[in-house]
Amino acid sequence: MKKPKLLVAGYGSWAKAHANPAEAIALAMGARHWETCDVIGIGIPVDSTAITGEIDRLLDLHAPDAWIGVGVSSAAIIQAEMVGVNWRDFDVPDVNGQTIKATPIAAQGLAAYNATLPNAEIVEAIKQAGIPAALSFYAGTHLCNQMLYTSARLIEQRGAATLNGFIHVPSTPENVLEFASAGSSKSSMPLSLSSSALVQCIEVTAGYIARHRQRNCA
Repeated sequence: MKKPKLLVAGYGSWAKAHANPAEAIALAMGARHWETCDVIGIGIPVDSTAITGEIDRLLDLHAPDAWIGVGVSSAAIIQAEMVGVNWRDFDVPDVNGQTIKATPIAAQGLAAYNATLPNAEIVEAIKQAGIPAALSFYAGTHLCNQMLYTSARLIEQRGAATLNGFIHVPSTPENVLEFASAGSSKSSMPLSLSSSALVQCIEVTAGYIARHRQRNCA
C-alpha cells in the first residue's frame, strides 16, 4: 500500500518571531526519515495577500493526503485547532506591514470550516508523550486562522479527500527573551518539545489515513 503523503506548512519570520519555531519544525519534519509516511516540510511567508495562491500552488504540486499547518501562539501548550473562521482582523503586521480590520478571508465563503485531522487522537498522543496539549476551538483572526480556513476551502473546492488542520506551538525561550521588553507573551516551550509534538501529530495522522485506506479496500 502506498505511504500517506503529509505536507507540513510552517509560518516563517514575523513581527513576534524573527526565528519562527513553526518554520523550523516544518523543515525538520520534512528532513526526518519516516517509516510509515512521506512528509514534505515547507516554510510559508506570513503574507495575508499571497497565502491563498501559495496554498493553491502547493496543493496542486504535491497533492498531499493531509495538510498540517503550524504557527506560533502565545499559549504555553500545543493546541490542535478545530475551527477556521472567515475573518481577518489583526494589528500585528504581516511581512508586508499590512494590518487588517474585520475583513472576510473569502467574500463569498462559508462562515467557518472544521478541521478534519484526527485532533482528539493527536492531542492524546502528544499528552502521552509527556507534552502539554489541548484542543482549541478558536485559532484567532491572524494568519494562522487564515491558513486553516483557506486550506479547508481550497480542498473542498477540489473535491479532495485531503485531511486538513492547524497546530499552534508556543514560542521558544529565545523569542520570549528577544521580545520581553515589548510586553509579548512570556509563555514558551523548547523547540525540541514542540518538534516532538509534531512527530506525534504526523504519526497519528499517517496511521489514521492508513486505517481508512484499509477499510475502503476491504
